[in-house]
Amino acid sequence: MATIPTQGLPWDEVRAEMQELQHQDCPWYGDRMFIGGSYFGGEDLVKIANEAYQMYINCNGLYATKIFPSLVHYANELVDVLLKLHNAPAAASGSITTGGTESLLMAVKTAHAWGQTHRPQAKTPEIIIPHAAHPGFDKAAHLMGLRAVRLPHDHNFHADVDAMRDAINDDTIMLAASAPSYPFGITDPVAEIAALAVEHELWLHVDACNGGFVFPFAGQLGYSVPAYDFALAGVTSISIDVHKLGYANKGVSCLLLRDAALEQYQRYTFEDWPCGLYSTPSLAGSHSGGGLASAWAVMRFLGEDGYRQIVGEILATRDRMVKGISAIDGLQIWGEPHAYLIAYGSDTFDIFAVDEGMAARGWMGSRLTTPPSIHLFLDRSHAASSDDYLRDLAEVVDAVKAGKIVSRDRQAVYAR
Repeated sequence: MATIPTQGLPWDEVRAEMQELQHQDCPWYGDRMFIGGSYFGGEDLVKIANEAYQMYINCNGLYATKIFPSLVHYANELVDVLLKLHNAPAAASGSITTGGTESLLMAVKTAHAWGQTHRPQAKTPEIIIPHAAHPGFDKAAHLMGLRAVRLPHDHNFHADVDAMRDAINDDTIMLAASAPSYPFGITDPVAEIAALAVEHELWLHVDACNGGFVFPFAGQLGYSVPAYDFALAGVTSISIDVHKLGYANKGVSCLLLRDAALEQYQRYTFEDWPCGLYSTPSLAGSHSGGGLASAWAVMRFLGEDGYRQIVGEILATRDRMVKGISAIDGLQIWGEPHAYLIAYGSDTFDIFAVDEGMAARGWMGSRLTTPPSIHLFLDRSHAASSDDYLRDLAEVVDAVKAGKIVSRDRQAVYAR
């Protein structure tokens, strides 16, 4: 059992111990890692994000309005930019959270409180969730005593709109959609789901944590981008992770609301204690201002041109990977990925054996179970390694077909 040393140790000794332990970790980023543990936009962005983070690492964001007005400035500008990129009406607003899960929790909390006024017939409130949507929706429902109704996806790995329509009842308060989903990188038919939300007067939250810093710039580059944002009348709220392909340090996400008046349902306010007003729009109380500062710094440094360039590189890599994987006999891409997430599998051989064979060659991806798949999260670093990946993949597939590689593990773990 670990204990605090009786006498403090020299920093050089502590640092050496930490560096030894860190050797056990996966690289923070690298062209052989295809999971969302870090998001590489370039060495210059890593340096800028880290320097900005260090400037505010000890500043408590909880007291921003009282003693750190610069953090308020960063937050307001970041929210304004995201609202503009997502076609928000003039009355829209937003707030910063510490990550995508917290953004989803606050979206569900806000919809729940809104539903108590606008859906009073809901005795046991329900939220309808497509099968590929993030488990943060279910976590929120669990914590708030709501019923999560998770429905199967359709044959194209989209949300099944017909199934969602059939599931709506008097207890329904909220619909969920992904733009895109994490497992398949495929955007749900948000326009059709938004029409359902309007018809039944329901809250619709679009989880754009994986697409919010990709789709606006992809559209500017001429790529076809599915409709998913506030341009659709039925979209009530959107979550966007800035610490993914916005290249901020952890943890910065944003929850956008179509109408600032809805924030009354989001905010928690309490006054009955000696220190007076306590009011927050998020779950977190004390939190470092470093992540927010890094988000603002990177956004200012890159500008729209910088984001467009990086998004263009990533999407070109995605197209190259999709084409190359599809050309290998027996492999198929699931659906048509819209961003930088790819899932592929096989109907003829064990895809998990392929995963183990690729891991033995130093390639780290993730797994899906339904259907069994290899899951890839692409970033800028993979532009240089995609040809090597495809070459190794073809060789590993041949070895699996020949029975030279057999899977030993059938598990898939997203986070534990």
